Amino acid sequence: MKLSVSSCKEAEESLLSCTAQIMNQAVELLGSRSISDEAYTFESKIIAGSTPGKHFRHVLDHLRILVDAIYDWQVRVKHEPRSILHVDYDSRMASKLACVEMSVSASLREFQRTTERLYDVFRGSDGGLYHQSVRLCATTPFVVEMDSTVGRELWFCGLHAIHHYALARVILVRELDLKRIDDQFGVAPSTLVHREWRKESNRADVAHDAAFHRRQVEPDTHPQTSSSASRGALKRRSSGQSASQPGHVSCGYDQQLKSKL
Repeated sequence: MKLSVSSCKEAEESLLSCTAQIMNQAVELLGSRSISDEAYTFESKIIAGSTPGKHFRHVLDHLRILVDAIYDWQVRVKHEPRSILHVDYDSRMASKLACVEMSVSASLREFQRTTERLYDVFRGSDGGLYHQSVRLCATTPFVVEMDSTVGRELWFCGLHAIHHYALARVILVRELDLKRIDDQFGVAPSTLVHREWRKESNRADVAHDAAFHRRQVEPDTHPQTSSSASRGALKRRSSGQSASQPGHVSCGYDQQLKSKL
């Protein structure tokens, strides 16, 4: 079942909460001591040149760039009301934090810090940032600019994080065979909602089947009524009366015989 929001404020709060929950997937995993620095920096044989740490750092790079861009714009717009909010994810090459991809503890601190800053830039927005225009820059390798919104970019950062969590999960679970990775880590919010819906649907189906089975195997609780009904049916048949039309003589066979004659 899909739920809809009725205002920009609700939409913004929903997106912010969802993105924070996605960031918290990393916080919980990194803080659980399920991963050592050795596992965190293990180079995958399946995904060339990839380590779990690089995927976590890449997730942070994008969200940090968005949060920094919003914060800088909020400072500028106080003095320049027509200031444009620019976001350039390709600038991560100059701003990435190398320690985040090498150390579990450093990564944990940065995820916590970035999530706090995310809430800070949205504090007091009341839906105002949701539709705030963004000038998005992309290197293709030529620099291309396109229009977007803060809400759209926040959703992108969340889905982008899930994608890289899933890749990190492949390394941690499939290659390193780590057992303490949560089943929900690296799973998209829409998939989690669908899974929950399937569980509820399956429970309803089981309950329905059980009730139907009980009705089939339960003994007749009104034997006298059933016997009386049976005796009444036999009496009607012996007197030539129809069960469906009490009080009327069944003459279907006589009519068929007369038509043939």
